[in-house]
Amino acid sequence: MMTLIDRTATTARYLSQRPAERLRIGVTPHQVVFRQNKATLRYFPSTHPQGQQHTPIFVSMPLINKWEVWDLLPGRSVMEDLTAAGVPVYLLDWGTPGPEDQAITLGKLVDDLLVRMFDRARRHAGQALDAVGYCVGGTFLAVHLSRHESARRAAFVCTPIDFHASGRLAVWAQPSCFPVDAAIDGFGNYPGRVIREAFSWLRPEGQTRKWVGLWEKIEDPEFRDLWAALEKWNTDAVDFPGEAYREYVKRCYFENTLLKHVGDPGVWMLDGKPVDLQNAKIEAHSIAADRDHIVPPAAAHALAETWGGAVTTKTVKGGHVAIAANGVISKSLLEWIRR
Repeated sequence: MMTLIDRTATTARYLSQRPAERLRIGVTPHQVVFRQNKATLRYFPSTHPQGQQHTPIFVSMPLINKWEVWDLLPGRSVMEDLTAAGVPVYLLDWGTPGPEDQAITLGKLVDDLLVRMFDRARRHAGQALDAVGYCVGGTFLAVHLSRHESARRAAFVCTPIDFHASGRLAVWAQPSCFPVDAAIDGFGNYPGRVIREAFSWLRPEGQTRKWVGLWEKIEDPEFRDLWAALEKWNTDAVDFPGEAYREYVKRCYFENTLLKHVGDPGVWMLDGKPVDLQNAKIEAHSIAADRDHIVPPAAAHALAETWGGAVTTKTVKGGHVAIAANGVISKSLLEWIRR
């Protein structure tokens, strides 16, 4: 058994090697089938011995993080699990916006870009698609599907719908606490590092647990690799296009408009057309995590209150990011796919 001093010295040596910088993530084989501006459509073919076994899925990842959280390491990858089960995947990587992208509106992302990406994926697959959205990528997907018939059915993973049920984040993201206009006017694009820090402040003790956990398990190479992979992903923050972020915060966090319908006061008008999730008539499935401090189950499962088609819900054990790394998302999605 290592002494306290030996354990501390070993941890210090490990960190001095900058493991997160040296580790590669996002290594499941795939190809890029389309690009538009910074956005990329990545195709992960089925690796099942008998080829494709299920309808291809289109995955809308969150714009605020890199897509590799669903492809961290071999054996810790949603992409690897889905393709091994015979599910071809088309993943939307929103890319990294630059200063030249600060005028991009939410309408351009939800309508123009998603329409083009779905079209390219369908043409490449040669058939209709199912759709999956994760976190705010699911929010964008829900708005899109209420305006476009792009998929046969959809699953939403840890997707905020009732933003006023988002716990501490809902309290912080209010006009009295968050001067979003001043922030965007000053920054241009909203800095990803600020978003990352805000999420860490939701559970400040989590930062302590992260370092203590590494110290306690420094002898476990599998744990070290997972720790480094998550650290690499988490520190690679992505800026949010300024005008899109301004509208997202105002309409979702300030006004909670995804629960409103045509005829309600304050319905969200996006590029002159109302946003009403009741217009979406396809089957939907909401997956939430019971320890998710960013999108609690109540915020995600509110989809059932406002979606126009049949909705089923499932709450799994874990946290917002942990369920991507421990196989829970893969298992839950495969259960839904096989229904």
